[in-house]
Amino acid sequence: MDLLNLKQDQCIIIEKEKYKILNQVKFIEKSSYWIEYKMQNIESKQMYYLNVERNSKVILYEILKDKKVSIKMNMQIEGEEYELQEKGVGKVETYYGMTDVGLREEVNYYEYSNKSNKEKVVSIEKWKDEIEVSIGRIISLTKIKLEH
Repeated sequence: MDLLNLKQDQCIIIEKEKYKILNQVKFIEKSSYWIEYKMQNIESKQMYYLNVERNSKVILYEILKDKKVSIKMNMQIEGEEYELQEKGVGKVETYYGMTDVGLREEVNYYEYSNKSNKEKVVSIEKWKDEIEVSIGRIISLTKIKLEH
């Protein structure tokens, strides 16, 4: 299954929920890259991100609107403890669909994992004029199906 090349308006089923791909942003950092798809749940109309790394690690994120956080080593979100696992600077290499990023725009990212359940993660993206907070979980590839 090639999750690195999903197309705009393609539908994907994750754990029996159906999503429509709205846009894609490819980020690069040094010699690595990852793809972030913005998707809409067909039933609930809720917005999500699907983050796909080259090593097949897949994370489904729900965007937390108006969530204010301060970036530090440990944080508490929705009553659970998270600790910083990874941080860096990604640069937009390519994109498609309606998005508010520009080519070569940089984002500082911070990825946290839940202290008691390592499958749960929090992502903070710090762009030049906004901070975006998302909460998610690692998804097994066996729980994903593509619609053609």
